[in-house]
Amino acid sequence: MNADEIASMIAPLHAASWKTAYRGIMSDHFLDHVVDGERRTHWRKKVEELAAGDGEIFLARIGDEAVGFLCIQGADLDELNLRGAYVNNLHVLPHIKGQGIGTALLERGAEWARTRGFSQMYLFVFEDNLQARNFYSANGWHAVERLMSELPDGELAAELRLVKPI
Repeated sequence: MNADEIASMIAPLHAASWKTAYRGIMSDHFLDHVVDGERRTHWRKKVEELAAGDGEIFLARIGDEAVGFLCIQGADLDELNLRGAYVNNLHVLPHIKGQGIGTALLERGAEWARTRGFSQMYLFVFEDNLQARNFYSANGWHAVERLMSELPDGELAAELRLVKPI
């Protein structure tokens, strides 16, 4: 599959996830009118970056339908105290959540990270995204830092950096 095909599979899935998970965190205008195109543009560029660097996308399917994905990158950035493999994105279609797909994708990401010598993974989650925070907590992740991040719609939101030993 080429970068465009991969991006075309991931972008709608990512946008669908944001439209439900980030409602109330990101603006309704962004989620209703901008996110689809913004995610398409994002993933076309990101897939090419991953191909040139140390990263991977794992796609979950049910039959022919893409239902979830994990994007993970090697990112041991000591100067930023970001040690471990970076879970850049984990998304599952809203109507498929609760079936173990996210957990399976995280396990696959942990295998990928261990083979590259990482001893932990980290990610960022919006503080107000309680469903995601509960999911990660149930899977052994814990918060180590709180920071403010600029959203694609220009607003600011609190995020937590979570880590998990692997």
